[in-house]
This record gives sequence, structure tokens and C-alpha cells, in this order.
Amino acid sequence: MEDFIFNIPTQIVFGKETHKRVGQLISSRGYKRILFVYDSGKFLQENGLLDEVGKTLAESKLEVTELTGIRPNPLLSKVHEGVEIAKKNRIEFVLAMGGGSTIDTAKAIAVGAVEDGDVWDHFYSAIGVSPIFEALPVGTILTIAATGSETNCGMMITNDETGLKRGAGGPGAYPIFSILNPEITYSLPAYQTAAGVCDMYTHVTERYFTNTKNTYVVDAMAEGILRTLYEIGPKLLKDPKNYDLRAEVMWIGTISHNDTVGVGRVQDWATHDLGYEITDLYNLTHGATVTIMLIAWMKYVFEHDINRFGRYAKFVFGIDPQGRNRRDVAYESVLATEAFFKEMGMPTRFSEAGIDEPDVERMAETICKERDYIGNFIQLKHDDIEKVYKLAM
Repeated sequence: MEDFIFNIPTQIVFGKETHKRVGQLISSRGYKRILFVYDSGKFLQENGLLDEVGKTLAESKLEVTELTGIRPNPLLSKVHEGVEIAKKNRIEFVLAMGGGSTIDTAKAIAVGAVEDGDVWDHFYSAIGVSPIFEALPVGTILTIAATGSETNCGMMITNDETGLKRGAGGPGAYPIFSILNPEITYSLPAYQTAAGVCDMYTHVTERYFTNTKNTYVVDAMAEGILRTLYEIGPKLLKDPKNYDLRAEVMWIGTISHNDTVGVGRVQDWATHDLGYEITDLYNLTHGATVTIMLIAWMKYVFEHDINRFGRYAKFVFGIDPQGRNRRDVAYESVLATEAFFKEMGMPTRFSEAGIDEPDVERMAETICKERDYIGNFIQLKHDDIEKVYKLAM
């Protein structure tokens, strides 16, 4: 196990109708002027959530300025708009209501609001290059379980001008509280639910497939999360208003990406890096990019450590290795992962996502402009990256 520092300063408020406490959570901390950032889609209006949150903010006598229109794969231009509003209105607190895109936008606005320079200066292909230490306080009301942004210090933003999707983060970017009410997610479309489940699945595999030895506790935790998603994901699609299933998935979304199962080991992240380029070029939903790329990546790397994939096969899918060829067991785990994604209705090939002729060379070149390789389980250089992309064709 590697040395590590682990800190999650975010207060989590979990349960039914917890969103009605947001006004008190902000006002009790002494804040008055807030920027309320949310998605302007029909979802928040139709389920009454926007009205209920607005009421609690008014009852707490908060001065609210709104910023709406956040889109998936959020844009730098919207962040700049929010920074300008925050500075003009002397905003003291940023409240985000939405999924990862909205929360990431709010975090970036909070950073830019306290700086003179361009917030984009923090965004690089590797989070941590220019760490964030100061920002306005941020609170969140989570409406889509997927990214884990509600309790981590990272954010992903797309630069409109260059088309690059890049990350930033640091100890100053953690939300101070996050409200998780599983009831809010009842009316999410099935595809969005499936994309979220599969995204959090890959957040765990990015950490699980490692060359670091003796990580028994976090291995067992990761396997438990993956096995739970494998078991309850399809059930949730059939029973979308099951509170217990929604609660399990919402909590997994949080712990899968706040490094609870990542501490003490070198992580990979090639799957996500490969997926970001698909999003940049084809504007494909993030959850779909990672289901496509995880399967291709697994097929390319599984022989690097068939024991690790064998453990994955046994403890996630219940595949019995007794008396069998270890390579066959390892590869069966790849096929089981692919079958799970297909059962969730997610693509595992470019063609299944409507991309018949992906520009493999262009995506590989874009990745390698900023770095020599991606990933750590196996370091993928330009030729490797092209080969992985081609395995998804």
C-alpha cells in the first residue's frame, strides 16, 4: 500500500425531503448573497423541486441570483458568465442543484470569483498541476447520481474555443455540504440512470486495476461496490421508484469517486482519458464513452495481470476459477462486464453509439499532444491508444 492523505470535509445530508433544509444549511453559516446554479431543463420544474428549493431559500431570507442553462459537458463560457455575475453581485456562496455538470460549473465559478486571472489556468490533462486552494463556499443538491462531484474536489470543464475537456481540483474546491435525497431521482429517464450507474462503475475500476500490491481492504470495498452495481443496476431500471435501490445507487455514486476505494494505490484513469476525446469530438454522453472504452481497454490489458482480473471475476461476478485456465477466467470477466453494460442498455462499441468511422488517429494525437502516455496499469502511448480505440470498432 502507498502512503496517502485522506480528507473529505463535505457534510453529507442524506434522506427523504432533505432538500427542504438547504436554506437553513446556508443561512446558519452566516451567508446572505448566493448564486443559485441549476439546469434549466424541464426535470426540475416538472417534479416541483425548483419551487420547493426556492421556497426554503426565501424563508431563510437569502438574496438569490440565478444562473441557469447548464448543459452536459459544461462549457467554460458559462463558467466565465457565472464568475462575472458573482463578482458583480458580491456573491458569498454558490449553490448548485443538478448533476455533475452543474456542480462542476458551480465549483469553477467559485474558484474564478476569488481570482483576478482566468480560472481556465487551473485546468490541465492531469488534475493537480495547478491545485486550487481558495474558492467561494459551495453547497450542492444532487439530482443525478453518477459523478461523485458532490463530495470530491475535482471538476471537468470543456473549453468552447479549443474543444478540450480538462480537469482541475484541489483542497479549496470541496463542497461544504451536499444534500442527497434519493427521491429526487425517481423520474430520471432510464438511459440517464443507466449511464450514471455505469459511470460510477468505471470510477471504481479506474482505482481497482492497479499494480500496487497489498491493497486488501480497498480491494474488498471496491469489489463490494462493483458487485452491488452489477446486482441492482438492472433491478433499478425495472423499478425506478424503488427508494432503497435509488438510495444504494446514490450513495455508491458518492463513495465511488471521493477516493474512498482509491487511497493507498496508484490509479489508472486511461478509460476516462480515452472517453474524454470521444466526448470532445462527437459530443457523446460521458457514461456512454466510458462503457465503450472500458471494454476495449480491458481487452487490451487483461493479460498484463490475469491474477487481478481473476480476482475481479471471482468476487464481482462469482465466476468459479477452480480447475480452469487462469487466462480464460480473466477474459470471462471482461465478457461479463460487457454483458452487464449491454443489459443496462449502454454501448460497448462505437457503432452502437452511432459512430461508424471514429477518427482514431485524431483522438490519439490530441491525447499525446499534452503527455507521453495515459494510464498506469499499463502505460498507453500513441500506438497503444490507437489500438485500444480500434478494439472498440
